[in-house]
Amino acid sequence: MTTEYISIDISNTPDLLKLAEEVKKTGTPRVLQRADEEIAVLMPMRKAARRPAKRTPTAEDIAAFEAAAGGWKDVDIDRFLSDNARSRQLSSRPSVDL
Repeated sequence: MTTEYISIDISNTPDLLKLAEEVKKTGTPRVLQRADEEIAVLMPMRKAARRPAKRTPTAEDIAAFEAAAGGWKDVDIDRFLSDNARSRQLSSRPSVDL
């Protein structure tokens, strides 16, 4: 879950801009305080995660996909569903001894 923050342009606030550039350069967060009261934390932004480039399917990929078509044609759906429901009622975890 990402959090959306309100952006504030600090281009015309030299002291804050200098502090923000220092935080970005060092990667070290800073606590902003007034007298003895901590007001905010100035932190460097995390780099966005890069998504891997989409891979174009090869001829082998397409052949494997097409070979899988009809792979479930011999399955008895009613029996599959009942077996599946029954298996969900069984516990696969070992009992706990206290």
